[in-house]
Amino acid sequence: MAQTQYELESMWVKGALPSVDLRFGDEVRASSGEHAGKSGRVVALLSIDPVPLHVIEEVAGTSFNATRSELERV
Repeated sequence: MAQTQYELESMWVKGALPSVDLRFGDEVRASSGEHAGKSGRVVALLSIDPVPLHVIEEVAGTSFNATRSELERV
């Protein structure tokens, strides 16, 4: 049975997803992909399958989605 978005994010916030190393509020920069060069903070985890997909909020208030492999901590 698939997890709901609420269940997924609850597990993420509690640190119960060992495959996800970025946490809420982590400062990141997109190092590759469609949003390369943009930066912001992690505000959500959308999925973990097949890879973690995060929502990144930029300082200006806009946001973008990026996979973990496209991001680096700053």
